[in-house]
Amino acid sequence: MKEFDVIIVGAGPAGLRCAEVLTNSDPELKILLLERKQEVGPKVCAGGLTKKDLDLMEIPDTLFEHKVQRATIKSPIYTSVNEKEGLVVLYAINRKEFGQWQAGKLKNTGVELLTNAKVTAIDGNKVTVNLTEEYGYKYLVGADGVSSIVRRYLKLPVEKRLVTFQYTIPRSDDVRFEMYLNSKYFHSWYAWIFPHRNSLAVGCACDPEIMSPKKLKENFHKWLKENDLDITNAKYESFPISYDYRGYIFDNVFLTGEAAGLACGFTGEGIYQALVSGEEVAKTILDNGYVSQPMLKILKYNRIQHNLLKFLIKAGPLRNFIFNMIVLLLKNKGANSRISKGLS
Repeated sequence: MKEFDVIIVGAGPAGLRCAEVLTNSDPELKILLLERKQEVGPKVCAGGLTKKDLDLMEIPDTLFEHKVQRATIKSPIYTSVNEKEGLVVLYAINRKEFGQWQAGKLKNTGVELLTNAKVTAIDGNKVTVNLTEEYGYKYLVGADGVSSIVRRYLKLPVEKRLVTFQYTIPRSDDVRFEMYLNSKYFHSWYAWIFPHRNSLAVGCACDPEIMSPKKLKENFHKWLKENDLDITNAKYESFPISYDYRGYIFDNVFLTGEAAGLACGFTGEGIYQALVSGEEVAKTILDNGYVSQPMLKILKYNRIQHNLLKFLIKAGPLRNFIFNMIVLLLKNKGANSRISKGLS
């Protein structure tokens, strides 16, 4: 059985970032990065980064499909447009290209990356891959998303999750970034339009415990028609998002990103949380006395969104009134700044 200092399960943003920080800090570490898919990177996702992602790591301009400077947020009555010359509100990326770029940074390092490598069992200090191959570890990192086998090994349930529906609509001349808050269709959540190189990612989300996926899909199609969004030639996809956080350090086992339930329950945002948690887990492995301030900030940020979500769910028929007031406040520069700071 081949032995490693660290085994990371999942080569998404969190796993790749964790591996990068570990090997750059200590090139002598033996690190195994396991990816169950055939290639690194592809994932169904709206595909957007913000300035805080760029503050965390230097991402080349070539990876940005669009630098969006105009954000539109709509409620049933009001529309708020955020636009400031020279200020980018969203960096649109292709998830496959982003993952391939991250993986490229691990070439000629102490990281051994295996694809088509599905972890089928975890027992003691070893993992079994594809039913037959065994690898030993000192530290194990779960970066394997919403259906994490590492999380299941820790016997942590996933009770808070979002179901999402998304259409990729072929468009080459449309760079809209829009959010639609409307309780009639999406209860306490929203629909989005994200621009990409030759398409628009148009989707919505909701907790299936609050609204059934069948009802959400029906409402989504009504909303698409109402907004003249033609899905005749669109690619349809659906994906879950976990926001059920129950810790990330468990002795010599760690969870990152969605495996830890670190996505936001209201916005569904998860790439930033994945990158930060991957980096901070690496630092904790390197120094067992390390106290992560960035993780404390993320948990505070997630609590703000969780409390907002609980408030919206309990608001009942007043929900659209609240959405209208939020968007109305966003039209005021001072209030806009305070709300944006609280949710960024």
